[in-house]
Amino acid sequence: MSPRAAWRLETLGFEQVHDYVGGKADWLANGLPREGAKAVPFAGELADTDPPTCALHTPVADVRAALDGSRYGFCLVVNERRIVLGRVRRSAINDTEPTATAESVMEPGPSTVRFDEPVAALVQRLAKRDLKTMVVTTPAGCLVGVFHRADAEARLGPPEGS
Repeated sequence: MSPRAAWRLETLGFEQVHDYVGGKADWLANGLPREGAKAVPFAGELADTDPPTCALHTPVADVRAALDGSRYGFCLVVNERRIVLGRVRRSAINDTEPTATAESVMEPGPSTVRFDEPVAALVQRLAKRDLKTMVVTTPAGCLVGVFHRADAEARLGPPEGS
């Protein structure tokens, strides 16, 4: 809402009025509530919000343990605010010293999408590139979760043209 509209609502007696400076796009990208009959599913709504994570200083032995029995072939490296810093692939730690750190074997800055990425478009994009997952973050880089193409296809059906 514009500052002018916020001020007008206050003059009408509304007490809890806020000027959301980021605008509608930022609101949706952060996964804040929305409504409407035409609302399409967003990637953040289908994301697994509890993927394996570790810190920069986490020993590779602990990363390996987190991945054992997991559906994931990677562990996301995050800071104390859950900002995504990198990704450690299982294949990168197979022959690595157990005392090495996640930071020493991580791939910095993995590709991400925002919460409000339309599911159908993301499924098509991942299928075209033969990718299975995509990391979902807020505009500030905070981890929302991991989107799994197979989960979306099971829920929504396969993408058109495949």
